Amino acid sequence: MLTLVLLTLGQLDAGSVGSGVEASLELLGTPYEWGGRLRRKEGIDCYGVVLAAAERASGCGWRSYPVKPTEIVAKQLWGAPVEGLSPISTKALTLESLQAGDVLMLIGPAENPAEPAVGLLDGTPVWVWHVGLYLGDGRYVVGDHHAGKTVIEPLLPYLEAHRDEYAGVFVTRGPAKKPANCRRHPPLAPARIRTRAGAAAEPASSPRRTVRRRGARTRRSAA
Repeated sequence: MLTLVLLTLGQLDAGSVGSGVEASLELLGTPYEWGGRLRRKEGIDCYGVVLAAAERASGCGWRSYPVKPTEIVAKQLWGAPVEGLSPISTKALTLESLQAGDVLMLIGPAENPAEPAVGLLDGTPVWVWHVGLYLGDGRYVVGDHHAGKTVIEPLLPYLEAHRDEYAGVFVTRGPAKKPANCRRHPPLAPARIRTRAGAAAEPASSPRRTVRRRGARTRRSAA
């Protein structure tokens, strides 16, 4: 399944976040941790999984990117908002309107006092509470607090199952702009080493991905 995903996404514009999605897929199974960036024995959260793709695509380390989704959107660092999909309700969303490599920001009316609303949905302000990358065929990759790890989920059933949290999505699409301050540092998902046989192998310096789970939090911003 992952081979088919990579073949599809390999045709994306090199300037899009989705073109770096292999980095996100390398994190599948990594334990979830709110705010985690694989430092020491940390896990990773939803924002970190998308940052892994963004830094792979842009060549700018994840510390180059703002922590607030509204700043990401305003600067088009994960691509431009898609007309008619920024935002759109779960009820109105169709898979045909999405493209592999789209950044999916799951939005809801719960207010995040740390930043302004990302937009209006049916006249109601909404904030970003979760993010992932669309893979095509109705699926997306996400560092998920419900699953407790980085997983591939069917998008529409996921939105329906968590409709008490998310009212819809805000979609951005490449090409993405590079951060003004492009920092260089070790990536979240080091590129795999290609063996002579062409198989991918983990580099010896790959971070350990076992963590001690922290207590649950009642409110998460783009987690």
